[in-house]
Amino acid sequence: IDPAVVDEMRSELAALMVDAEQVRGIPFIATPTVVILDEVEFSQRVSDLVAEDLDQEELATDSAVFAMLGMLEPGTDLYQLLIDLYTEQVAGFYDGDTEEMVVPAAPDGFTALQRITVLHELVHALTDQHFDFNDQFESLIDEGNGDDSSAFQALIEGDATRSQFVYMESMSPIEAVQAATEALAYDSSVLDSVPGWIQSDLTFPYDQGLVFVDAIAATGGLAAVDDAYQSPPQTTEQILDPARYARNEPPRDLAPLTVEIDGWDLYDEATFGDWGLRLILDGSVSPGEVTQAASGWGNDTYRVFTRGDDVAMVMSYIGDSERDAEELANALIAHIRDDMDSGPAEESADGLLYRQGNIYSFIDRIDDGIYWIVSTDKSAGEDIRQQLGI
Repeated sequence: IDPAVVDEMRSELAALMVDAEQVRGIPFIATPTVVILDEVEFSQRVSDLVAEDLDQEELATDSAVFAMLGMLEPGTDLYQLLIDLYTEQVAGFYDGDTEEMVVPAAPDGFTALQRITVLHELVHALTDQHFDFNDQFESLIDEGNGDDSSAFQALIEGDATRSQFVYMESMSPIEAVQAATEALAYDSSVLDSVPGWIQSDLTFPYDQGLVFVDAIAATGGLAAVDDAYQSPPQTTEQILDPARYARNEPPRDLAPLTVEIDGWDLYDEATFGDWGLRLILDGSVSPGEVTQAASGWGNDTYRVFTRGDDVAMVMSYIGDSERDAEELANALIAHIRDDMDSGPAEESADGLLYRQGNIYSFIDRIDDGIYWIVSTDKSAGEDIRQQLGI
């Protein structure tokens, strides 16, 4: 890279650091380390970073689970899909592990859209210096239930997204048009080709995170956003309904699942959460029905088991009320009927059993709770059902 280009970029970055401090309302404790790479090196760094965070074997199992649930086509290479997707979307990033700002060389200077992107990432570097969010986030990914890490990510991305919009308000009309034109011309062919629920999940921390941060900033200013890093949202329900965060409303008590399947491995134990349930139902029922069915979430927990190519899942759910559980059960029944290869329903005990297709499924609502069992192996599904006594 031409040294003159590097010098010019560092000058632009220094100005953007000042802008980041102004829109976020806090100063840099230290000047962040900036790494400027050529196009090939930058693409390789992104690919390496994504590959480091993704486990190919785990994603093969995830793909099988999503296929069982009717959310992906069987055989989808989720690992390669995510690498292609993340590589396509990244135009500069903050590496929390190395505390570096990594940007591609811009021989003609940053474009209007690149300045917005870089400022967003600089806000990550700034807030990480003050609140050490990267370590908290990594800890939740490793030890949390899935829903809590999604909620915390929404705070992080919502904060930076809000800051970038504040910055955009200071841009001239010509710069704003340039940024919009560049955004419209951006290659998003991979993103456009993936299922809608994946697109929604990728944009959730930015879109819903922005709404959440705007809501808490409207009542408490940026100080309230600072405080949120010390007391982060615990559930995606709190992100989707900031009033629940303001009330510090926790999930309802729900006993953990203790189900085991002889000869099978316990692959995962986590929580779908309000947002996760919306993703399952995406496209199965109308958007309004999705919101209605998922927004009564009180708590849930699920277990996924594997044996060879077979996968099985059991979910226990509790709603805020009996009506909430009924609305979710009806939506899940529509999803099973229309999107899963489970065949027709038959009444069994007090629930609905699907066993004539390739996917075994059983769903039973008991007052304000739901049990949902799904398996590629019918005997495993029956085993889970017997252990639950349903």
